[in-house]
Amino acid sequence: MCRPCLLLLLAFLAAAATGQSDSDLRYQPYAGQPGKDVIWVPTPPALVEKMLDMAKVTPQDFVIDLGSGDGRNIIAAARRGARGLGVEYDSDLVWLSQQKTTVEGLGHLARFVRGDMYETDISQATVLVLFLLPENLERLRPKFEKLRPGSRIVTNGYAIPGWTAKEVRSAEADCGSWCEAYLYMVPAPD
Repeated sequence: MCRPCLLLLLAFLAAAATGQSDSDLRYQPYAGQPGKDVIWVPTPPALVEKMLDMAKVTPQDFVIDLGSGDGRNIIAAARRGARGLGVEYDSDLVWLSQQKTTVEGLGHLARFVRGDMYETDISQATVLVLFLLPENLERLRPKFEKLRPGSRIVTNGYAIPGWTAKEVRSAEADCGSWCEAYLYMVPAPD
């Protein structure tokens, strides 16, 4: 069966099982879509891979994406064998991410939940992969500081205020305005 046909069939079956309406099957997020704390702008695929490379994501990692959007960061980490959790406030985006995970057969590695990024327990993360505004990163910084020493945080486009990046790299492909990623290592407490 062709991949697009399989995707449509799986989406239909998932919708039937969960009571989703026919209009939900056609749900497509759009860049600039309003959200609770940020607008949704997808990370370009080349930068997703660059960010995961910078964080050196392996199957031993547990990756969390706060504001996970359509799930692309967590799905890409799962393709590398890492377990991951995407936290997204928009229930339609959570649904879409779950459908993509099902189609790719990554449900045993990638999970998506509806939640508030500021209320989410991130203590189990070894890697955070984020595309958030500076004010979001600033507000989350106390949570970042409580992560285990050596945990990695990689951000798209914006630096964490008050922290010094260990590495700053750009994607070498067409990525529009979002080509730069920042890698941070959580320091050991004093």
